[in-house]
Amino acid sequence: MPLLAIASDGARLEAWMMSSAEWEALKASYRTRGLTADCCGSAVVPVTSQTGWQFFCHKGADCPVRESPYHMIAKTVVARAAAALGLDVTTEARLNDGAAIADVLIRHPSWAVAVEVQLSRIPLIAIEDRQERYQTIGVRCAWLVGYDVPGHHPRQDLPLFRLVRPKTTDAVPHVIVTDADGHSGRTGLAGFTTMLLTGRINFQGPAMPASAPAVVSITSECWRCRRDIDLFTALINVPEHTIFAPRGVLSARDLTKIPQLMALYRSAIPKLLKAVPSLTTVRTPPPGKEAGGAWAHCPWCDAPISLVKLPDDVFDSHRWGRCWTLSGDPWIPGPTAARWICRGIE
Repeated sequence: MPLLAIASDGARLEAWMMSSAEWEALKASYRTRGLTADCCGSAVVPVTSQTGWQFFCHKGADCPVRESPYHMIAKTVVARAAAALGLDVTTEARLNDGAAIADVLIRHPSWAVAVEVQLSRIPLIAIEDRQERYQTIGVRCAWLVGYDVPGHHPRQDLPLFRLVRPKTTDAVPHVIVTDADGHSGRTGLAGFTTMLLTGRINFQGPAMPASAPAVVSITSECWRCRRDIDLFTALINVPEHTIFAPRGVLSARDLTKIPQLMALYRSAIPKLLKAVPSLTTVRTPPPGKEAGGAWAHCPWCDAPISLVKLPDDVFDSHRWGRCWTLSGDPWIPGPTAARWICRGIE
């Protein structure tokens, strides 16, 4: 289902950009125009789907470049959104003597961007190879992929975004996006394209870790005095320990198992309590309770609080409530992994 046809006089006809009147006129005159597909040279006819999408259909030919209605719709939406910004747009554009064929090529006086719609499954290495071809000719390429790519992690040199397949083949797909606060959602493909081309989709690398250990707490309530407390749950940004501190995060209940860090923490308690009076303190477990690790103590009534039932995801940053360095300064953790973020989701 190509969007581009070549007439016998050399004219390039792009289905996505033709008005309904122009399209109907072409359907009435195509027999005299000698229309062929640019992808394979086979004869094509202009067709309109039941829901109004315009495309060219091969006339009894089995083209090696086979595209689904979903692929055709995605290319159409991207092309129209880019054209609405006043940019020069071409679909199925051959670059560097055919070394690369862009689903949608978008040109600005100072830059060129290709958008690839990838629905059939190919390995990450194949995507990377095609990305390198674009880079060698100075074209930035963004990928809209209809499946989870094994081994892929967000990278600045490979803008890759997840398409959500619509329930029907003639519906417009959505794109999974993340906002600056880390919340994921879906946005329409047209709006996504507009954001992509107007600088509202940016790469955000992982945050630099704090230069020194920091205390993490979650909001809780003392079981005895019923006052609000900041329950000390973990010490982060510490040297990694295979057993107790994977990824540099030490659970508060295991603090006494690493004497050097326990001593460092104890020396910081006065500064921490001055900065955060509601913060629990961690002490050596009472006799007979060593198996459960260290205990927290309420800053108001000194009630012991077991840390055995801390949530299993205490090592994940999304569970961290408030953080302070051992000097008592508040610290806001950033994302622990790179990601693409959208500003002003439409």
